[in-house]
Amino acid sequence: MRSAFLLRLCAALVALATADLTADDQVRFRPFVLASVSDASLEQQGAATVAALEQAGFSLVGQYAPLDSARVLIVTDPELLAVAAGSHRGGYGAAQRVSVARRDDRTEVAFVNPLYLQHAFRLQGDVQGVYDRLTSALGFVEAFGSSKGLTAKKLAHYHYMMGMQRFDDPSELGEFPDHAAALAAVEAGLARPGDALSRVYRIDLPGQQQSVFGVAMRATAGAKDEQDIDEAHQLDVVDFEGHSKAAYFPYELLVDGPRVEALHMRFRMAVHFPDLSMMGEHGFTSLMASPGATEKALEALLQEH
Repeated sequence: MRSAFLLRLCAALVALATADLTADDQVRFRPFVLASVSDASLEQQGAATVAALEQAGFSLVGQYAPLDSARVLIVTDPELLAVAAGSHRGGYGAAQRVSVARRDDRTEVAFVNPLYLQHAFRLQGDVQGVYDRLTSALGFVEAFGSSKGLTAKKLAHYHYMMGMQRFDDPSELGEFPDHAAALAAVEAGLARPGDALSRVYRIDLPGQQQSVFGVAMRATAGAKDEQDIDEAHQLDVVDFEGHSKAAYFPYELLVDGPRVEALHMRFRMAVHFPDLSMMGEHGFTSLMASPGATEKALEALLQEH
């Protein structure tokens, strides 16, 4: 009798453990978080958002306007830097992007979900604390950007469809004698006047020869050959419904030792906009030339060195 009871108890415990594991595996993440919606002006809400982030322990490393109707703030903090520094190619997760945007005559504050990027960028650490402090400082209305969300397992191996790039298929842009030479080449290229690319921020990972740059991509007036990489053009195609996703930008460029790389746009855009269709006015085919144009522009950044 006692033996049968113990067998039933063991079976129940195994079933419970399996149920919990299955439940954890089915947790789904969405790429963006809407923090608040208000009647404040873009300028007022932008200043208030910077103040709230700094009070929560984040450091502002850059800000800019990819659109006339939006501002993007880039912040980091010691917790985020520690996780990034402990991860292979972790620089992609070193910055947190926060948008303040006018949408339907209201001002929205939103940010890229760090828990989503933790899995998509394969960070070797937990950024739950970063997420908690962001929602505490800025608020929480809803997560958005994917109707069903993606599991951690799906994100870790994400690609939009067969033949398209994953996280570990970056654009390899150049290699230099050492890390210092690679950094100098990127800095010089981003400071060059007269093209679509400019620097928004730079973060150096502690204890690593790894730095990440935020790159603005805005076509210069009358430059038709730059239109495919222009931020406003891309957002007009993909950010057409729901809450603003302007925090998709700026684009990251990673200096890892002597090598310079960037996430391929066919991965980076797809993982931020996983529900977009392939065809149609707001499908990926409307930006068919943009991945190649982006890679070419980033390569050209380094060509004089």
